[in-house]
Amino acid sequence: MIYLHKILPFFLSPLGIILIFLIFSFFYKRRFFVFLAFLVLIFSSNSFVATYLFNQLEKPYKPIAYQSVNNADAIVVLSGGINQIQEGEVKRYQWGLPNRFFSGVELLKQRKSDKIIFTGGQLPWDNTWSPEGFILKNKAIELGIDSKKILVSDKVQTTYDESVKVSSLLPENPSIILVTSAYHMKRSKFLFEKQGLNVIPFPVDFYRSSSNITILNFIPSLPAIKRTSMFIRENIGRIYYKVIF
Repeated sequence: MIYLHKILPFFLSPLGIILIFLIFSFFYKRRFFVFLAFLVLIFSSNSFVATYLFNQLEKPYKPIAYQSVNNADAIVVLSGGINQIQEGEVKRYQWGLPNRFFSGVELLKQRKSDKIIFTGGQLPWDNTWSPEGFILKNKAIELGIDSKKILVSDKVQTTYDESVKVSSLLPENPSIILVTSAYHMKRSKFLFEKQGLNVIPFPVDFYRSSSNITILNFIPSLPAIKRTSMFIRENIGRIYYKVIF
């Protein structure tokens, strides 16, 4: 199932649509499909367009001061914040989205809860590595966090899995401070609330920009294609869970 979750959205992503149009142009010998592929490429690689789409994705969430957050039964940090690499006997964990981890630890230090939960993210193709939650737990202990305040969920592959496994670690009708990327917060909050948790959102990893618009915003770029693809993938996830629930 996880493979379908990862593969199917590709065909609705800019690169997937471009590939489909190019295949059509090859079989039907129509330049019109090449033109459509070109339009999708120009549109999806435009930084101005990608920034606008991501602003819509992150709404209504904004950066929050730690002091303004209400206390909760637990702080929950979702997986997806580190990358794992190996070369021979050398293994390294590298930060991909470090703000999830460091924001969760800071909330604990601010005494917004007396426990923090890391989710045990582990995809099938990474099964030779420890689940992410244990890696983050060890890093938190290195930073001086009491190990008794740290919980790690069972292995999870999706956000839905995370909501189920985390809820099993908490008492009935608990409150949590949910830490994840701003673009991912709406779907995450929906799923955790479906498990009966009272969610206090703490969004991080904002992609929005406060920079002035320049000519560079209208030059095609690979980061813009990535953000446009993430926008489509995230909305597919939102629609999917809305339908099944």
